[in-house]
Order: sequence, then structure tokens, then C-alpha cells
Amino acid sequence: MTPNLSTAKSPQQMFGAVAKSYYANILDVDPKNIFSVSIMPCTAKKAECAIPTMNDAGAGQDVDLSITTRELDIALKSELINPLALEEEEFDQPLGVGTGAAVIFGATGGVMEAALRTAAYVVEGKNPKPDAFKVVRGLDGIKEAEVKLGDTTVKAAIASGLGNARKLIEKVRSGEAEYDFVEIMACPGGCAGGGGQPIRDGEELAGERGEILYAIDENNPLRFSHENPSVTKAYADYFVKPLSHVSHKLLHTDHDAWQVHD
Repeated sequence: MTPNLSTAKSPQQMFGAVAKSYYANILDVDPKNIFSVSIMPCTAKKAECAIPTMNDAGAGQDVDLSITTRELDIALKSELINPLALEEEEFDQPLGVGTGAAVIFGATGGVMEAALRTAAYVVEGKNPKPDAFKVVRGLDGIKEAEVKLGDTTVKAAIASGLGNARKLIEKVRSGEAEYDFVEIMACPGGCAGGGGQPIRDGEELAGERGEILYAIDENNPLRFSHENPSVTKAYADYFVKPLSHVSHKLLHTDHDAWQVHD
């Protein structure tokens, strides 16, 4: 079902390509002198950043190294660094602004909800209430929802955990179910429950972490992806428009051009 996949790269790969192109231009540095490191709750990101075709910025791999949050935790402890004792700092600009919609990507249903918020804006010409699509939240392995966008009803489905993903896709392939938009996350509870997260014996913390993400979203003055000023400026100054040649080259991928081995 590869043709059904969105061609959009993962956030990790988008940011790596942007860092070695748009951001390199702003810093006035040779992108080959940028070493891009991502810190992820996901172990699969290590394989993803090493895929030979993930080099669209033309300066080696777009992401040079991906480490897990658990590995970062271990590194901090080995250096006797206590993050709770560090002073808060703002992220570097111009790529340091994030929206609440971005934060909830880490919870199952979060990508769906963020996309529906912006889809509603595109269809209706105005922002919906930020929490209008809470129906897609929750830790159920498979969730289904029908939401109204203008005069159109969108059938959505969300699965987390690959066992649930298989069940959902088999329903689609058999004709038992039909959806307009499907979100799949490999880890139960989404990235918040990722395989690279710090481990506490006997505890699954995806739900608790997800609730924190929704709280951060709720307290963010920017809750819609399309309102991120850093992204808007990047398009105005560099990408021109969505699906332009530059944005297609850096932000999208051909899933048929690389192989996932068993």
C-alpha cells in the first residue's frame, strides 16, 4: 500500500534537510560543516537517517546522527548534569518557534488532530476551536471518527501499535472499512511511548506523557500549524510555496526509492 502513503518526510528528516539548506544560508556557513543531530523517542530513526536517499540538501546525510531520549538521559547522568537544575533558555531563531499542534505529534492521534485543525482552516477560511477534534484522542489501539469540514464529512482512523495497524489495514484491504485519512504510529500510545524512551520497570508512561503534551498545547499561544511564523517566513524567503520544486525536493520523499528489510 505504498502509493497510499503521504510523501511528506518525517519531522526528523525535514528538519535535517532544512538545517543544511535554508538554515545554512541564514548562518552563511557551508552546509558540509553542519553536523545535524536529532534526539528522538524512537529507535527506528537511527535506520531512517542512514537511508542513502535521505541526503537531499546535498551535504552528506541530512541527519548525521540520531540518538534516543534514553541515550541522552544516560549521557547527562554520566556527566553529572541535572536538567532540573539548568536555567530555561529560548530555542535559537529563526527555527525555534513551535506550535501546540507540533507538540501533540508525540501522542497517538496528535498528527491527525493537528492536520484536521489546519484542514478545517483551509476548507472553512477560519480557524476552528483548537480542541474541536478531541474525538481522535485517547489510548485505544484503534480509533475511528467522522468529522465535518465545511460541507464534507471526513472519515478518519488512528492506530497505535503495529498489531493494531495490521488489523486496521486488513479491514481497509478487505473492503470492510473505508477512510479518507489514516494515522499509524508503531508504538502503543504514539511516540510518547517510543522504544527509545527512558524505562521505568513495570510502568508504561505513554498516557502520562501524552497528557503533558496536550497540556503544553493548551497553554501555547500558537495552536495551529499554519500560524507558525518561522515556517511562514521560511516559505516566504526560501520555499516559495507548498509543493514548490524546492519544498518538494527537501520536504518530501519517494517511498519506492528505498527498501525496508525484514
